[in-house]
Amino acid sequence: MSHSVESKRKEKRGWASYWALLLLQVQNAFNDKAAQFLLIPLGVWLHKEGVDVPGASRIEYILAAIIVIPFILFSPLAGWLSDRFSKTYILRGSAVIQLLVLIWITLAIYFHMLWFAVAGFFFLSIQSVIFSPAKRGIVKELVGSKKLGFASGIMEVTVVLAICLGQIVTGFWYRDRVQVDNDGWNAALFPLRVLAVASMLALSASFGIHRVPVSGSRAFKMNMLYEHFSQLKELWKTRALKLSAVGVAFFWGYAGFINLAAIAISKEVTKGDNEFAAESAVMILAASIGIIIGGAVASLVCRKKIELGLVPLGGVVMVIGTLAMAFTPIDSIWMKLWFIVGGAGGSLVLVPLNANIQDICEPEKRGKVLAAVGLLDCLAGLSAVMLQLTLVWIGVPFMWQFVGLAIICFIATRYAAKILPDHFVRFLVLGAFKVIYRVKAENVTRVPEKGGVLMLPNHVSYIDAFILSVACPREIRFLMFEGYFKRKWIGAFVRLFGAVPISQTKAKDAIRVAAEALEEGAVVCIFPEGQLCRTGVMNEFKRGFEMITRKSKCPVLPVAMDGIWGSIFSFERSKFIYKTPYRCPFPVTVNFGEPITPENANAEKVRWVVESLRAEVFAQRPIFKNVSKVLSKTVNVSGAYTEAYQAQLKQIRSYSVTEQQRLLANAIQMGEVNAIKRGEAVMIDWSAVEHCLDVVAILFPQYLDLTVVTVDSSMPADELKLLADKYKVDQFIGGKRLAQMFPGNPCYDFSIDAIDSSGTEYLFPCLVIEGTVISMSMPHPAAETATNQHQEGYQKGSWGRLLPGFELGDTDQKSHIQVISLSTPEHGIELKNMNRDQNGMLVKEAPFKAQNMSFNSYVTPDGLEME
Repeated sequence: MSHSVESKRKEKRGWASYWALLLLQVQNAFNDKAAQFLLIPLGVWLHKEGVDVPGASRIEYILAAIIVIPFILFSPLAGWLSDRFSKTYILRGSAVIQLLVLIWITLAIYFHMLWFAVAGFFFLSIQSVIFSPAKRGIVKELVGSKKLGFASGIMEVTVVLAICLGQIVTGFWYRDRVQVDNDGWNAALFPLRVLAVASMLALSASFGIHRVPVSGSRAFKMNMLYEHFSQLKELWKTRALKLSAVGVAFFWGYAGFINLAAIAISKEVTKGDNEFAAESAVMILAASIGIIIGGAVASLVCRKKIELGLVPLGGVVMVIGTLAMAFTPIDSIWMKLWFIVGGAGGSLVLVPLNANIQDICEPEKRGKVLAAVGLLDCLAGLSAVMLQLTLVWIGVPFMWQFVGLAIICFIATRYAAKILPDHFVRFLVLGAFKVIYRVKAENVTRVPEKGGVLMLPNHVSYIDAFILSVACPREIRFLMFEGYFKRKWIGAFVRLFGAVPISQTKAKDAIRVAAEALEEGAVVCIFPEGQLCRTGVMNEFKRGFEMITRKSKCPVLPVAMDGIWGSIFSFERSKFIYKTPYRCPFPVTVNFGEPITPENANAEKVRWVVESLRAEVFAQRPIFKNVSKVLSKTVNVSGAYTEAYQAQLKQIRSYSVTEQQRLLANAIQMGEVNAIKRGEAVMIDWSAVEHCLDVVAILFPQYLDLTVVTVDSSMPADELKLLADKYKVDQFIGGKRLAQMFPGNPCYDFSIDAIDSSGTEYLFPCLVIEGTVISMSMPHPAAETATNQHQEGYQKGSWGRLLPGFELGDTDQKSHIQVISLSTPEHGIELKNMNRDQNGMLVKEAPFKAQNMSFNSYVTPDGLEME
């Protein structure tokens, strides 16, 4: 069996066990909470009916304390059991215990023995203690680290949902039964019988979890019964674990307080009558809905990676919801709405923190650490019980209870934002960024899950770092010139994103700093072009990264970003930023390549791979699925060949879809360079482009919404100038005569002898082979700054730059180039006496071959070396 097949089989088995675990957890949590919320209304009923059962009026606080006390007493033992034995067996054993204890509680209620039932509930809590670390610790063993955020989120949401449903369902269930015969004992008895029978389902689910190996071998010692307090000290030594554990404990303290407040509010609203159970169920339902919403959102956000930026955001939502509770009448529907908001905020805090604890905890210590975390949760829950009971006992109004809780939430949120500023800002910034840019990531599995890796992408716009951060499953540290760090606002911002400062004048220091970051296991990103692309075509790759990767012994990860040219942050329209976006959200694709070992990573090879990756995803653009949308546009066409334009457009509409896709792809490639811009007025010499009419004269204007003036260069000069003035033409497609007549305006020459054109610096030769535009010359792009040096748009004796979407051949053969065609040809196109120099210009040097590719396999690496 191959490794991939075996891996898929293990993954499938792991997820099957995970879903069985989920069912076991839901049944377990539901039964525990249902038993509790059958005893609470029973105690309230006994007190109202005057039955002499001591403590029945405050039974909710007693039961709440009973829930957490076993965790405080027995968490170390539970953690040791989880490490010492297979967690699978622990889960099965706990399911058996639950069944037996539920039978105990049912018999106690049958014989009208309330405190005997409460004693049974104590043992049910002990069962939960044993169940908890095994449940939490086994998740990563079943699904792995990559999906842990998602799986943990689902676990947290469902357990909270099951807890809430246990309260809600039994609340209404008890209310309906007690109204029939006004007997609280009988109202609780039948539901308990159902729970005892249903627990057999949980026991059955436990046998669907495959056996996981034992993770520890420590022998039992008596001191482990109280060692969790020392484990708290160990937990405190690891800052990330400590902070995450405190955050989780804060949620459970908050949830415990809100839960008890809901019961107290329900008592006051209903005066303890038979509607109490239903009213408290509604209050809990409101909080449950919020927890579900927040948990679902958090799980979706964390589906690819654990997002700690949710923690401060969740805290803000908790503050808003809790403060609003303080100023809302307790019998108002709005009170329930604010319970929803508070619950949602708490869930946003809980999910990422729990996932983070499980992810960073060492496997051999996971049981002990989770036991210590559980102890914190219980201490927080017990504190919430004592605090809420004290406040009710001394008669503090609910308004001031919630004001105090909101203040505590505010302090915790402020602290979280302070210690997680990078995560918080990153989350907010990237969240807002995703609204504007729709980033699609291809081949994400090629990104190594851990260890240092040097990411080398093309560089098109000022927001490339954000695009890569959204697409990459790991956090990225970007190398930036140290000058940016000295600027007040920019420096603070780039530090939050973990940028690595380098000096423009101290190359060795830059290499050392980058190598150290890689050796620490980070993903470090360098833009090897050294500047933003302003022509639409990649610049030469600098060789500095070669020394970095060899010094760190970390692999190189080539990455291509496609579709960014045209965004407001690219140099399209010959300026950065200050322009109107074409669409929102703006689609961008990021394609990750296979990692390259340090010894094989050189500038030429990496540039070729990035070029190939970009060409690969270029063919996947959605526009190719709807070519008719471009062909159906109404373009403003005038001049001598208006009818010929419409006739040729009609002819193209009759072509096969594959041929239309091929032509449109080439037109889009022309639009991806900094030459003729969208919406401009262009004069086209029809006779000069007869050999490439479909692409240059028809599809290109249709795609860019150009205003087209069709002429023949033999027309009288005054007539040509009149048309140019009338339509405000400032771009020309033709030959030498148009360039001479309109000096100072760019004129693009697609004629066969374009390379031999001379006489004006504004005449830009472009290469066309068999109707396909291969390359274009263009004006040198402006914007030369300290980090944007001169870039070549044209060069004497060349056809300009190879269009984006094409790629050079492989380095095993010499002097060839591959040209994309989007159709399946029988043979390639033979090109003579040309090559590409270090500036990316096509020049006459050596023979090479242009190979057509199919649309489905847009580019293949068959290719051919370029020297």
